[in-house]
This record gives sequence, C-alpha cells and structure tokens, in this order.
Amino acid sequence: MNRVILHYDMDAFFASVEIRDNPKLKNIPIVVGNSIVTTASYEARKFGIHSAMSVFEAKKLCPNLITVPVNKEKYKKISAFIHSLVLKITNKIEFISLDEGYIDITDHIKSPETLSYFAKKFRERIKFHTGLTCSVGIGFNKLSAKIASDINKPNGQYIFYSPHEFINYVKEKNIKIIPGVGKKFVFLLNKKNIFKVQDAFNYSLHELTSYFGKSRGELLYLSIRGIDHSPIDYKHNFSSIGNENTYKFPIESSEVISKEVKDIFYYTHKRILKKNVVIKTVHIKIKFINGETLTRSKTLFVPTDDNIILLQTIETLLESISLNQPVKLLGISFSNLIKKSVRQLSFF
Repeated sequence: MNRVILHYDMDAFFASVEIRDNPKLKNIPIVVGNSIVTTASYEARKFGIHSAMSVFEAKKLCPNLITVPVNKEKYKKISAFIHSLVLKITNKIEFISLDEGYIDITDHIKSPETLSYFAKKFRERIKFHTGLTCSVGIGFNKLSAKIASDINKPNGQYIFYSPHEFINYVKEKNIKIIPGVGKKFVFLLNKKNIFKVQDAFNYSLHELTSYFGKSRGELLYLSIRGIDHSPIDYKHNFSSIGNENTYKFPIESSEVISKEVKDIFYYTHKRILKKNVVIKTVHIKIKFINGETLTRSKTLFVPTDDNIILLQTIETLLESISLNQPVKLLGISFSNLIKKSVRQLSFF
C-alpha cells in the first residue's frame, strides 16, 4: 500500500459523553438536544430516532426517551483532549469535526499485516484515556477510510487493503454509501435507474457529467472506483466568507425564508468565485424573534465551488432546523477555503 489513511469517528459522541458522566443513562434511549436532536444514543436509534429530528417527534417514537441538554463547551474540551492524543502520533491529521478526523499513518506502517494491530491499539488508547469508544477505518485514501469506519460501528474497525477489495465491497451497496451522495442526489440518480453502486458503472464519465454536472459527475465516477487523491489537509486554512441579513420585520413563512436563504447564498457565492477558491465547510445561522440562535454546519468530503452542491447542502442544513417561530436573522458562511489551483493539482 503506497498510502495508508486512518479515519476515526467517535461513537455517538455527545450522547456517549453524557452517558460516561452519568452512568444512570447507560443502556437506555437518550438524545442530546434542546428542540432538535443533535445526537441519539444507539439505544435510541433502535426506535428510528436520528439527528436533525425534532425532540417532539423523537418522543413520539419512544415515549420513555430521556433528553439531555447540549453542553457544547464540555464537548469541545473533550474533543481538544482527543486531538492532543492523536497529535502524539503525527501532525499529518485533518480534524473535520469535534468527533472525527483523518490521519496519514503511512510512516508508521511497516507492512499490511500490522494495520489491524494499529487500529486496535488506537481504539484501546482512546478508550483508556477518555472512557469513550470510537470506530476506525483504514484504507488507501480518505474515501476508503471513511467508508471503512462505518462498517463495524460502534467500537469496531475495518480495513480496505486495495481498490479491488473496495469495489467488491461497495458495488452491491446502496448508492448513498458514497460520501457526497445526499438525499436529493439519490433522487436524481434513481431517475436514471442508479440504485446500487454497481448501477453507476453502466455510465461513462461523459454521461455522468452530462446528467449531473461536472463536479458531481466526476466525483461519482471516481468515488465508485475508489479513486481519491485528495491529501490530508493538516495545514488548515480557517479563513471564511459569509453574509447575514437582519430583518426589521421578522419572517415566518417557509417559502419566504427559503427565498431569503437563496438570495444570501447567491450573493455570497459571487464573492467565492471572485476569490478563486473552493469550499470545504458550509455554515448556516438562524436567529429567532425570541433571541434563540441556531447554527448548523457540514464539512464536504471534496471541496467545491459548484453552486448546485453548495446550495443543496445549505437547503439540507435548513431542513434540519425546526422553523416554529418568526426569524429575525439569516446568515450563510463558508470556511476552510482552499485556492482552486491547489485543489485541482492535489485532487486530479
């Protein structure tokens, strides 16, 4: 293996922290959230409860559900400690959220036979120092490592040793297993009779880009084949570009809110194009008339400046927020900006 990438993902991070700190919550369904579920324990997930669902809806699925308020400062502190542990291995790390990251462990692996041992020791050390479990995936690039870490969750590991092994695994899976293929993209793919990964192999690169646009078509074509040359971005660029609108008269119609979000997006996207950068992380901010402020963000698997992908990401984030009262402020911002020339060289 020329390159060895490890992806770690803390298991139900917020919920696991609360269970660790309050053993009475162990083995019962809990969610962390105020009005919206941010994290559901694995016991709660058995009832069909998931993040971005309203707590009201979650309690209808599980009347005995326990809700715990979000304590972001505590989670940030624990995340920083986990980061410090991981940095003892190498500085070639890309932390993509509080609870997951990519690590280039190429220099630490002498032979493929040691991969399983490395993954096991990594999970054991995280557990020893934090009392929390994580799932680990190891692959020949970020794409394969990301998919591998989901296979044996929670508290498990999986290894892809080659692209051939990767293709054999994913080809029978639903197309949504591919990172970057969201609900709306799945709908478009299904219209072309693409339901499983192997169905996409029936289309050429030219056909995929013609049907779905250059960025999404290329990404799909490469990803189903296990092709991903993107580097571990351990020299993070945290610059950002964004815009906010504050409304003298609060808005409450979902149609009006959606239109306003689009207007802010298109204005901000023009600034992105002028800067000649691609986007890694998308943020949305909403402030309600009662002063409550909610933020949502998503880090993209592949940086892009494609307006369709970015707008759909924003719309998905907006759908995760319960708009049950008038809105006073709307904001959109993009962070982790990468110069387009650098990204193109590294990706292709």
